[in-house]
Amino acid sequence: MKKILTIICFITLSTTAFAQTKAYSNAVKKCIQSNGTIAYYENVVDQMYTMIEERFEAQNVPASVWKEIRQGKGQAMTDLSNQIVSAYQGYFTLADVKKMNALYATEAGKNMFKKEALSEGDKIILNEFYQSETGQKIVSSQTDMNASMSKISESWSGGLYKGVIEFLSEKGYNL
Repeated sequence: MKKILTIICFITLSTTAFAQTKAYSNAVKKCIQSNGTIAYYENVVDQMYTMIEERFEAQNVPASVWKEIRQGKGQAMTDLSNQIVSAYQGYFTLADVKKMNALYATEAGKNMFKKEALSEGDKIILNEFYQSETGQKIVSSQTDMNASMSKISESWSGGLYKGVIEFLSEKGYNL
C-alpha cells in the first residue's frame, strides 16, 4: 500500500512540476516575442543564411537545397527560445514573467520598444514598473542577463552556422 501511495505522490508531483515548467516556458516565450528578442534573432538567422549563400555562390548550390536549409529556421528559433527560458529561470519567477507580459501588453510597454519618444504617461507607467519588485529584479540582473544572453547567442549562432555548413558538406558543397 505504501508503494502505491508513493507512486501516486510521485506521479502527481511530476505532473504538477511539468505543468508549472510548461507554464513558465510559455510565459517566457510570450515575453521574448513581445519584447522583440525573437524578431531580432529571426533577422540574425536570415542574415546568416544570406551570408552563407553568398560564400557558396561559386558552388552553384540549387535553390532546393537553400530552401531545405531555410526550413530549419523554425527549429533553430525553438532551440534558442528554450535556451532563453533557462536563462530567465535563474532570475525571474513565473509571477515576474507574467508581470513583464502584462507590461508589454500595455501601450507604454509597446512604445518602450519603438524608436519614437515615449509620452509622459508612458514614462510614468514604466517608471512605476521599474520601481516594483519585478522591475528591480530586471535592473539588478541586467548585467548578468546580458552576459547569459551573449553566451547563448554565441553558442546558438555558432551551432546553427556549423550545422548549415555540415549540411552543405554532406550534400557535396564545400568552400
